[in-house]
Amino acid sequence: MYNIWKILFSAEKNHLNKHGRPITGDRYIAMEFGTVPGWLYDATKIKRGGIAFYREDSSLYAERVPQTEYLSESDMECLEYGFKEYANMDYKSVMNKNHEEPAWKKNYIQESVAVIPFEDIIEEKWLKEDLAYVAHRMVL
Repeated sequence: MYNIWKILFSAEKNHLNKHGRPITGDRYIAMEFGTVPGWLYDATKIKRGGIAFYREDSSLYAERVPQTEYLSESDMECLEYGFKEYANMDYKSVMNKNHEEPAWKKNYIQESVAVIPFEDIIEEKWLKEDLAYVAHRMVL
């Protein structure tokens, strides 16, 4: 699961910066061992089904095949990007790489859990400027 959280973070960051929107919309958390998607992280602790996966002992199982028709082509491309970035790395390498993320560095507070604002994940200046311009008109 550790690598999966970092793959998702990388995919979300890449998609947000390239296309101006996240893939899942989950809120990322800065934790001691790196970035994690908050809702998914909590959901994987649940030992019951009904949320597309279930936990049994220390294993996580899918309840169904992935429904990729809900993902756009750009979503899939960025998920592949995240996969290529983190999938074949060992735990320590993943942690070291993820701890270099500016959004994690900015928001991590020792022995605490902090939400990483999307604006801290955005690195593209044009996107920050565009969002600042329209933010007062947006309803979330």
